[in-house]
Amino acid sequence: MEKNYRVVFSAQKVVELEETAMPDAVTADEVLVKTVVSQISTGTELSMLEREVDPDSLWATKRTNYPIYPGYSNVGTIVKVGENVDPSLVGKRVITGAQHVKYFKCSKDTAKDLLADNVDSDDAVFAPIAQITLASIRVANILPGDAVVVYGAGLIGQFTARFAKISGASKVFVVDLAQFRLDQLPDDPCFIKVNPANVADIPAFIKEHNNGDLARVVFETTGNQHVLPSELYCVTKRGKFIITSSPKGKSAVDFDYVSVMGINIIGAHNWSAHPPVATPDNPWTRAREITYYLELLEKEQMSVKNLVSHKANYKDAVDMYKMLMADRGSAMAVNLYWEDEK
Repeated sequence: MEKNYRVVFSAQKVVELEETAMPDAVTADEVLVKTVVSQISTGTELSMLEREVDPDSLWATKRTNYPIYPGYSNVGTIVKVGENVDPSLVGKRVITGAQHVKYFKCSKDTAKDLLADNVDSDDAVFAPIAQITLASIRVANILPGDAVVVYGAGLIGQFTARFAKISGASKVFVVDLAQFRLDQLPDDPCFIKVNPANVADIPAFIKEHNNGDLARVVFETTGNQHVLPSELYCVTKRGKFIITSSPKGKSAVDFDYVSVMGINIIGAHNWSAHPPVATPDNPWTRAREITYYLELLEKEQMSVKNLVSHKANYKDAVDMYKMLMADRGSAMAVNLYWEDEK
């Protein structure tokens, strides 16, 4: 009889692969899914695991109560359906926000984002990252020809940069200390790599490469509360500062400078920036963003294959987390595959 497994953070910096019970029989409106691939979030999950956060932050008080069962990017195959579900769905691949677990149940409504045959599971599993990013892109309202700065070249930063170009930005400055991550940006003159180890004055660098002006939109994707105040100095007058990340503590912001410059600071967390229901003024719910991303893949209008830096069997999940804790700057997406090795 096949066994079920899941990843658990049992304590700070302690990760395990544990055996867990197989899901109960599906009810009328449920489906049973077997995971094909799940993706480790090198930002959110590592923050939960390492817990290197300010003691009075939300990360400490609400987001890191162990045990934690991580994961929110999952592509699986539907293996069983309830009596109210179309039986032809058996064998179809679906993207969900499930954890790192081999078998799980979900409602038929949760399992509605089916993958087209020409969409690779390794590309589709990025869908929640695309959804998170698009929340920030929508509120930024990038105009054709805008200069944009993205702080952080992790997965969220990579997607932010790509969607900023799609939205019309003519220059996208991406700032990160990890040269490996910067080098994963598309080979395109639109993307300008900025490594603070080599660029002492980033606002001056932006002006030098942007006709003497700062950027109209700056995205914060690092989650490092200590660098947020300096990022504001890259925003031009009446520009926008978009907080895409969830900073791990408080920041001291010079609000006099913000006021004089007329800077709009916008919190763009996935759960707040997307509307709860579609309206004519804003149809872009979280569900619709997933559909949009999958359409881009199906039409081959976006490629993210180079962003998968590590592939491992689920049995090696613990080693993958240890690798990331040792040096996450040398990794991008880490995909776990849930087929038992022969």
